[in-house]
Amino acid sequence: MRFASIRERLSPRPIAHYALLFFFVLLVSLGVFAALVFHDTARLKDQIAQSEEKLARQELEEAIGLMTRQAEDAAQALMHWDEARQQLDNPAYYAYWRNTRALAAGMLPGTESLDAVDLYDLKGRNLSVVATGEAIMPPHIATQGMQPFVRHENGHDHLYFFYPFHQDTARTALAGYAGFKYDFQDGLNQLRKFRYLDLDSVRIALRDGQSMPLKDVMPALQVRTIANPETRALEKIITRSFYEIALIISVISLIAYLALVSIVTKPLRRLSGHIEAMRHGKDGTLGGSYQGLLAVTELESVRHSLNDYQRQLDDMHVSLAHKNQELWALAHRDPLTGSFNRRAFEDDWSAMLRTHADTSLGVAFLLFDCDHFKAINDTYGHQVGDQVIQGLAESLRGALRAADRLYRLGGDEFATLLASADTERARQVAERCMEHVLRHDFTALGVKEPVRISIGIATLDAADDEALQRMHRQADIAMYYAKRPGQGKIAVYTSEMGAGQEALVSNAETSAVFEAMADPGLLEMHYQPVLALSSSRVEYYEALARIRGGRGLIVPASIFPVVELRGLESEFDLAVLERVRRDLDAGCIPAGAGVALNVSGPGIVNAHVIDKLMQFVAWLPEYKLVLEVTETSLITQIAQASANLNRLRLRGFTIALDDFGSGYSSLRYLASMPVDLVKFDISMVHSLAAKGRQAVLVEDLARLVKDAGYALVAEGVESEALLQKVTALGFSHAQGFHIGHAAPLATPLSAVGAL
Repeated sequence: MRFASIRERLSPRPIAHYALLFFFVLLVSLGVFAALVFHDTARLKDQIAQSEEKLARQELEEAIGLMTRQAEDAAQALMHWDEARQQLDNPAYYAYWRNTRALAAGMLPGTESLDAVDLYDLKGRNLSVVATGEAIMPPHIATQGMQPFVRHENGHDHLYFFYPFHQDTARTALAGYAGFKYDFQDGLNQLRKFRYLDLDSVRIALRDGQSMPLKDVMPALQVRTIANPETRALEKIITRSFYEIALIISVISLIAYLALVSIVTKPLRRLSGHIEAMRHGKDGTLGGSYQGLLAVTELESVRHSLNDYQRQLDDMHVSLAHKNQELWALAHRDPLTGSFNRRAFEDDWSAMLRTHADTSLGVAFLLFDCDHFKAINDTYGHQVGDQVIQGLAESLRGALRAADRLYRLGGDEFATLLASADTERARQVAERCMEHVLRHDFTALGVKEPVRISIGIATLDAADDEALQRMHRQADIAMYYAKRPGQGKIAVYTSEMGAGQEALVSNAETSAVFEAMADPGLLEMHYQPVLALSSSRVEYYEALARIRGGRGLIVPASIFPVVELRGLESEFDLAVLERVRRDLDAGCIPAGAGVALNVSGPGIVNAHVIDKLMQFVAWLPEYKLVLEVTETSLITQIAQASANLNRLRLRGFTIALDDFGSGYSSLRYLASMPVDLVKFDISMVHSLAAKGRQAVLVEDLARLVKDAGYALVAEGVESEALLQKVTALGFSHAQGFHIGHAAPLATPLSAVGAL
């Protein structure tokens, strides 16, 4: 009764009131002690830091002096070197001398840290510019008041020295000037070891391409020092101080704990019991029985909020489940068709292997491919092509079993995995898929030609690490076999198909390709205009090959599978180049314009193709010649390809990286090969018309490539809105149906004006 009456007279108080009472003494004691310790520690640390920084700067200043003397020694050695004086007299072989002889070990002092050496004539011109038109060091220097300076280049600071070059030891006959380039940090590291200076921390606040006189460098240098024993002593003091503080905190915390147990801990335990009861559904409300002798305002607030919190938590669980479903769909669904994507395909394959780890797999793999889809895409536009893909996906999903999944592997290629299915069952599913596609009305999209698919089937009983790749390849071979006339558009892989793979495309298209290579006159070149966005005029035309066969025009979708399967890329390139040469002789392309030549990956490393391209040099005074190389084709012999492209580029060709973004090595080729133009793939350009993350990524990539110094070409521009979009993003050229279709040149073209 006595305790009950006391509790009735005391109103609930915030927990902070009770905490302040118990921790006031702790804070005062701890504050005084900490102030004394940290004051002494900070003062000692400042003194040590100031001393170390002063010594570090002295070391750095001495090292810069040594580097300056080293450069002077190198200049003296260079002036006494007969070969150097010969280069000033006759710079014909200067590039070779500079790159091989000047930096050879032992020729000049300090070559370990010397990045470059260059000689300049009496007018201050770099001999590399005079000899070859290119220079590693500055192409021109002022001959008066030459002072060493530091320049920030490609993420590094470089130190430049320039000295007069005299022909005689008396220094009366000035023959030119000598320049030396040192990597600043590497040069310091080579000169000496530093006791106080942390060399990796040395920084000069310069932007890329910005310079600073050497005499102004020392005040601008940002340096850090190396830890020394004094610092470690300071750390020991701090550690000891913290141990003392921890001991004090432990003692006072124990006292505080004992005091707070009766106020907070016991009521919280009772409150926890109520929450546990709510979790098991035994008690839906919280009463006041959890309170101790002194009531706490915060605990009262918790009691009133728990029920609302439980309801909100349930809502959050439901919302989180929906978000997880959405994220999974984004990662595993194809956005165009709603079918599962390649990632989902690989995940399902892995899951199937785990499920059947100890049993026979018994899976059938069906690969679907739309016949002549590229021709449909080129004829009716990519919007209709996307609708055809959607129609195929809808038809195939309707034909599959309820438990089967349809995967879009890319482009017009779909696939499905049939678990526990033999060859006969797989063929039945394939026939049902074929029937659904035939029943779909594609004419509503404006497509006049019948849309058909070919299906390749491969089966597998036991799996290993390469099973999926092997089965996919087998289905691919069977699918190509199904495309042959008289095969019924469905084929199950057999070992005979694998052995006779070279004959898969032995048909009329194959004969037409061989005839065209033998007689380039059978080729029919269609030229698509490429618009210069700065002037709104057609700057050049891309040459696209067709073959005029007995049954009509054979389009690239039928030509290049034959060429690639039989390894005829270089031979076909030669035929196309000969046909374009004849068109130039005939005056089909107006003077002052140009033509873009597509060359395959094997062709660009083929000596005969390069020789054929060199024949076009005679047309360069009248025409712009663009050499387009697809970025997915140069998988091997990159060094040889780069050398050949450099050779053509020096003769006047413009080099374009075609289909940028369609492969997996875009940035690698862009960084390692000589490229002037970057042609963004049609799929990337079309994504700019949509809203979402893909459009943002393409925009950022376009800005990145443009800022790197490349001109950008947009392919597949099919609307005025898309043309305005790529213009705003900084593309220099564009081509597509909105600008002009690819067309044969029966008569010479007249000059094309502004669009």
